[in-house]
Amino acid sequence: MYELLCRSSERPWAPQPEKLVALPDRGASKPLILHMQENRSHLTQEARVCFSVIALLFVATSIGPALHGHWLVPAFSILAMAGLTFALERHCKSRPASETLELAEGRVRHRDSAGQQIELPSFWMRLATEDRSPSDLRLFLRGRDGSIEFGRCLSLEERRAVAPLVAAALAQTRRC
Repeated sequence: MYELLCRSSERPWAPQPEKLVALPDRGASKPLILHMQENRSHLTQEARVCFSVIALLFVATSIGPALHGHWLVPAFSILAMAGLTFALERHCKSRPASETLELAEGRVRHRDSAGQQIELPSFWMRLATEDRSPSDLRLFLRGRDGSIEFGRCLSLEERRAVAPLVAAALAQTRRC
């Protein structure tokens, strides 16, 4: 998921940017802040059904060997389901990946949840996309001083929606 934010020209020092639509349009360029975060919604009904079917298959395939005295098969099935449940719980409790891309004052700033920060001048930057397959899209801001890959935590549809927004904001930043 992504959110468009903006620092007000009257309050550029504000720690929390405001929503882009909340700012009045004064004709001046608005610095764009694109906050992107991995979607961590709860399991859908289909995913819960799939998880239940996997558990049922583990139980069903371990009944026959258990009746013949092979007790390691049901023990393995129980450990496998416990491992899957533990992995799902750990994933839900971990912090989702996030990125922030800021296009303002002739600069491009990119921060990710790992703590890496890149700042480059926007004058030579251009938006580049890599379509390796119909289900894979990578977004880059490339310039002579370096390259920034952004949108890694977004879904394919969100990357397609964000690309024209970033291109327009980059063009506006270059004009300033």
